[in-house]
Amino acid sequence: MRKSTVLLVLLNLFSITGLMAQQVLEGTVVSKKDNVPVPAATVIPDNSSGKGTSTDFDGNFTISVDQKEGTLTISSMGYTTLEVPYKAGEKLYIELEDEINRLEEVVLIGYGSAKKGDLTSSIATVENVESIASRPVSNVNDFLQGNLPGVTVLQQGGDPTQEGQIVIRGYGSFATESPLTVVDGVPYYGPPVNPNDIASISVLKDAAAAAIYGAQASSGVIVIETKSGKSGKPKVAVDVYSGFQKANNLPTALNAEQQARAYNTAADNSGASRLSAHDAEQNPWGQTTRTNWMDEIFRTAAIYNVNANVSGGAENVRYMTSFGYQKKKGVLIGTEKERYNFRVKTDVDLTDKITIGENVYYSRTDAVGTNTSSAYSGSIINAIYMPSAASVYNDDGTFQGVVPEELSQFAGAYGDVYNPVALLMRPTTTNPTDFINANVYFKYDILDGLKFKSTYSYNYTGQRYKQFQPRIPELGRTNLNNYLYQSNATTNKWIWDNQISYDKTFGKHHLNATAIYSSQHTDYEYYYQEGQGFSSEEPYNQYMGNATSVLMPETDVYEDALTSAIGRVMYNYDNRYYLSASLRRDASSRLARSNQSDYFPSASAAWRIGNESFFDHIHTLNDLKLRASWGQIGNINSVGYYSYDVPMYNTMVAIGEGSGLDDKGTYLGRQSNPNLQWETSESIDIGLDASLFNNTLGLTVDYFEKRTKQMIIPGLEDAHQGTLAPDVNGGEVKNTGWEFSLNYNNNIGDLQYNIMAGASLLDNKLVNLNGYSNSGIDYIPHSDNVRSILTPFRSKVGQPLYSYYLIPQQGIFQTQEEINAHVGPNGQLIQPNAVPGDFRFADTNGDGKIDDNDRVYMGNYQPDVTYNFTLNLDYKNFDLSMFFQGVGGAKAFNGYKFSTYNASLQGYNLDNRVLNAWSPENTDTGIPRLSTTDSNHTYGNTSSWYLEDASYLRMKNITLGYNLPEKALAFMGDQASLRVFFSADNVFTITNYSGLDPEVGSNGLDIGRYPLSSVYTLGLNFQF
Repeated sequence: MRKSTVLLVLLNLFSITGLMAQQVLEGTVVSKKDNVPVPAATVIPDNSSGKGTSTDFDGNFTISVDQKEGTLTISSMGYTTLEVPYKAGEKLYIELEDEINRLEEVVLIGYGSAKKGDLTSSIATVENVESIASRPVSNVNDFLQGNLPGVTVLQQGGDPTQEGQIVIRGYGSFATESPLTVVDGVPYYGPPVNPNDIASISVLKDAAAAAIYGAQASSGVIVIETKSGKSGKPKVAVDVYSGFQKANNLPTALNAEQQARAYNTAADNSGASRLSAHDAEQNPWGQTTRTNWMDEIFRTAAIYNVNANVSGGAENVRYMTSFGYQKKKGVLIGTEKERYNFRVKTDVDLTDKITIGENVYYSRTDAVGTNTSSAYSGSIINAIYMPSAASVYNDDGTFQGVVPEELSQFAGAYGDVYNPVALLMRPTTTNPTDFINANVYFKYDILDGLKFKSTYSYNYTGQRYKQFQPRIPELGRTNLNNYLYQSNATTNKWIWDNQISYDKTFGKHHLNATAIYSSQHTDYEYYYQEGQGFSSEEPYNQYMGNATSVLMPETDVYEDALTSAIGRVMYNYDNRYYLSASLRRDASSRLARSNQSDYFPSASAAWRIGNESFFDHIHTLNDLKLRASWGQIGNINSVGYYSYDVPMYNTMVAIGEGSGLDDKGTYLGRQSNPNLQWETSESIDIGLDASLFNNTLGLTVDYFEKRTKQMIIPGLEDAHQGTLAPDVNGGEVKNTGWEFSLNYNNNIGDLQYNIMAGASLLDNKLVNLNGYSNSGIDYIPHSDNVRSILTPFRSKVGQPLYSYYLIPQQGIFQTQEEINAHVGPNGQLIQPNAVPGDFRFADTNGDGKIDDNDRVYMGNYQPDVTYNFTLNLDYKNFDLSMFFQGVGGAKAFNGYKFSTYNASLQGYNLDNRVLNAWSPENTDTGIPRLSTTDSNHTYGNTSSWYLEDASYLRMKNITLGYNLPEKALAFMGDQASLRVFFSADNVFTITNYSGLDPEVGSNGLDIGRYPLSSVYTLGLNFQF
């Protein structure tokens, strides 16, 4: 009895001692990427799995350990396993890195998501979406530029009203090449989404990937997922930046004395009399420089941006609401853009099987730009034309013309020029656009693996435009009338998608099947009216009812409907062998009933070699996958709304003797084509994805071939009909290319670094124009021009679309002997009107003269190669990122030189580079002699002299950030973080292009395009 009592006491003592020896640890596990709590993460102390625990809903854990010091192992799916040391009594804050293996990433696909390693088609993802908050980007286009191989963004200059054009794997049609944008699973047709709302971006590049979106996806698909709320504590994020924009590389005009001297030289060279306006004795006013017009129209422009969102949720409800505001002054005075946007997004689990949600987005944008694409009225080119002797204002505060009124006898010598400050500041313009996108969905988990989802989306776009153009009384391009232009347009669109999917694993077999029925309908109405002759130009009088003359209104209206049935099956065996196939039937109201519907199939396969047993012995190569795909997509974007039955045109006509344009007439303006069929995009893709060196290096390589068949082209006009020809099916375009991307992650002690690089090679070619086969015509001319004189574009079979079609320029004649030696087959002078200092042109067809028959094809604007390089560095609380982007093989037609180097027009001021024009004393130059005549057509020939290399390397962005230490923000809670940053965009550009900027847009035609600007901002990202 005594022995048993002693034994019991000893056991109790040991038990108490053991309890006293155990330590209790507390901690929180979050994602390092965004500080979001990681629930259900496994926490194991000292490799004792039996004593492990898991984090709760808010990422918190409590665990008992036997030692005062040791190691915790924390792991969670999608994150790199981490070991951290602990000491008794401390509270741990643990940040998990995202899993490095790129093939394990989850990416967005059509109507769903999948691991990158399971993909069988070409889908690219943007790796660094979170950096959007640190860059002054106003739309996705800006952010995509240079980020993804095969995705080219052709900027349309820096005008606030313009957006870059996205081209995926080359031009395939003469119609608008616009990828379909899908936001949160629903096609999106509104203005740019607020970049700060974006959580992830995928680009579906080949037909097999995009086929599930059918008729509007032939140019690729951009799939965007917006940020969602997560269950847990409310989280507030505020992103703010402010800074300025500044234009670079601006041209310089001649000063007043130089302009007079240049035109006197030009008159002497042509044998003409000098103009009195350029005589210092007769017009001393014209010898004094009073204005630098570039300084007057360009400014350092402010930019402001604020975004705030609140997210969170309970166990069954998740919400996110965001607000954004951005204001960007344009670097050209009088131009700016202002945007407000608001989003509410909610998901509610009604039961374990039923989830409903809504996503409402509203934006209001008011942007005022200016015309910089006209060689007559472009704002920038008029700042070159305007004489430097002129002032901006007269003494009475009115705008001054090319000369003051008292010197009107000299006005004709300076040409029909607008005062560029008046051109930018005189009009009163408002251009608001309201947009609402409201989505609701219902999701029901019917059985294990079987789900149904119904989504309804409504879009409304309301555009209102009003511009009042006052009189232009000053000398130059005078206009004593005034105008009011007013229009409004409304678009109502609904989309209803119903989707049922089945996803199940049977042993080593995994099956995913999806069936979708989709329908959408669009109503559009446009109204435009012009009024003239306002007696008063005060703001209170700028209304249509006060016009003395109101022109006949213009209207446009259409309805558009599209219905689709889609089926897709994805299968893999043992995560090694993958097959995918889809079939889509589209029916469009844009085609005649007999041709309204068509079927578009796709198929793809992949072999994940990295999951084969023999692959385990290859240590440097961690994962490897080969894939191949083929698919077809119909393109409805190239079809006019009523091409099969073109509505009648209307106009104003004069009926009867002495009548005016006061009767309405109706006429047949274009022929119909009820036989028009779908334009089809067909592509193949062969790709490789690999992960190497302990998953630190990711590699992707793709070869693709994309053909557009039955391309819709303008038909040939019949002079006997007296109408425009109908559109017809009759062409084929082929794009082939290679894409490469690398992603390397590693660290050196506390320095973590990430290197990303990508490149794409592209060859574009017009294969045939079978629609013209009976005529023998193998080309399509394009109307883009410079002052209706230079017409550089033509699309010809065997050449790229929008090729330059130019007369080769072979330098400058230095002597009369060179001119005399340039003879044709019969010994006649090929350029009989040339004199030394004029251009020599190639007689390519050997007929002894220079004309349009000597033109040859010389490439196009779309680059042969695009490339990018990104370096991201993280050291303790500091981060630094640098992004370089460039293109090679791009060519631009610098039409700016036609009127700013050419003294044979109306006396405009010239670019100061003409000071280096040819003369007997200055023969080592590429600029021809100055002359008031152009009898040799030195400037008037559409020649290769205007064609320049537009390749460039640009430091697109550099950002330096600093995260405040957690201790400094501890009083705000464990979710608080604050990062301050400095960012610069378009820091420098290395290029041989002589224009303002090599990214000229418009197929490469540059007439003084609004330039991209350097942008410098300071900001902060604050979360709590």
